[in-house]
Amino acid sequence: MPIGNGLFPPVQYSPLWGVLAVVVVLALAAFYVLVPYLTRSREARAPALEIDASWLPIDVSALRGKYEQLITDVETAYNRGELSLRAAHQRLSLVLRLFAYETSGIRAPQMTLGELRELRDARAIPLSDAVAKLYPGAFEAIERGTMVEAADVARRVVHLWS
Repeated sequence: MPIGNGLFPPVQYSPLWGVLAVVVVLALAAFYVLVPYLTRSREARAPALEIDASWLPIDVSALRGKYEQLITDVETAYNRGELSLRAAHQRLSLVLRLFAYETSGIRAPQMTLGELRELRDARAIPLSDAVAKLYPGAFEAIERGTMVEAADVARRVVHLWS
């Protein structure tokens, strides 16, 4: 109903609207705090520990047997048609890098060929040469080499490693 001058009096809103506004603001604040906390990766919470295992005794002859068997497994998978020549070269390169890591602690699986060649360790020279021989078969557009040659290169490195 208009007042004498033609204006309407202010409308009285329910106090529930004020409570609702406060709840919405609190919900938004909780959302922006909780979502990043709940969705962060678990690995980021605890830093990885670097363990120096250089003091552990390493049985190189047992590791040789293990990695010679892995080379034979790659060769067998290729002969069965389970791996292409390219995949076999890549797998042999990984096997050699893992062998170097297990026997000497050289972080070869994460290193490029250039980084392998820069190593001062005398054992890394045959490793880098073998990886270089496997690279064309692993990465060039046209598959090169044979499985017999690649397996022989890998076996030579494992056999001659000191």
